Amino acid sequence: MVRDADSLNPAPSPQSERRFAQSVSSSSATRRPVIGITGYAHIPENAPLGLPIIGARSADVHAVQLAGGLAFLLPPISDADEIDQVLDLVDGLLFTGGRDVDPAEYGESPVNDTVVVTPERDAFELPLMRRAVARDLPVLAICRGCQVMGVALGGSLWQDLPSQKPDGLVHSQKEARAETTHTVRVEPNTRLQAILGVSPTEDVPTNTFHHQAIHRVPDGFVPTAYAPDGCIEAIEAPGRRFAVGVQWHPEFLAPGQEIHRRLFESLVSASRGDS
Repeated sequence: MVRDADSLNPAPSPQSERRFAQSVSSSSATRRPVIGITGYAHIPENAPLGLPIIGARSADVHAVQLAGGLAFLLPPISDADEIDQVLDLVDGLLFTGGRDVDPAEYGESPVNDTVVVTPERDAFELPLMRRAVARDLPVLAICRGCQVMGVALGGSLWQDLPSQKPDGLVHSQKEARAETTHTVRVEPNTRLQAILGVSPTEDVPTNTFHHQAIHRVPDGFVPTAYAPDGCIEAIEAPGRRFAVGVQWHPEFLAPGQEIHRRLFESLVSASRGDS
């Protein structure tokens, strides 16, 4: 006997439609947002044939996972169309630490040989940052990432703090990465203050591993934290959903210190659409 299509595929009952809708709603509410983490090429010691490996520090991945995000490693690419496709795949971005942004990107020449550039990272991360901020995609930028945020959007950097600001603090500590060695003062009434949950008079202990920092803050951004020597330690874009850069390395502090873990939790929350 031949059955018609309707008999083979009966219409769902109202009850089953409600159950399906509830299932979709529940799935969306518990979905882990995809956080793209900027990767980079490096050559480990004794690498076979001297071939580079593309990766990121495990601390970056673990901090995102600890905050409830799904970590997604982004290899360096420079094609504009491919960058746009990458942005279609993620809900938020974490820009990682690393070597220096080329001073030519902000109209300067290197001040000395401590400036070590990585052109392949610049070619990927600068346009990635511009497009992400233009899309209002949530972005957390760490150390080099904070500097990328500044340069990509029209700012500039102190290229070498020890030589350009010799009376300043030591910003490249010798202590372990999970140790804090200087404090920052967070500006009141900023997103960063709300994220960290600190009072206007409360200093935040941080670690520090940089010799460059934001000099000229780009239009649309404001400085939100300072070291005791006046060095800018954080910036944000008040007009954006979530565009925050910090000069320290909260990924190494997040496992043991809630105040630094909140940066990643806030990124994940914004990427999920909670705020």
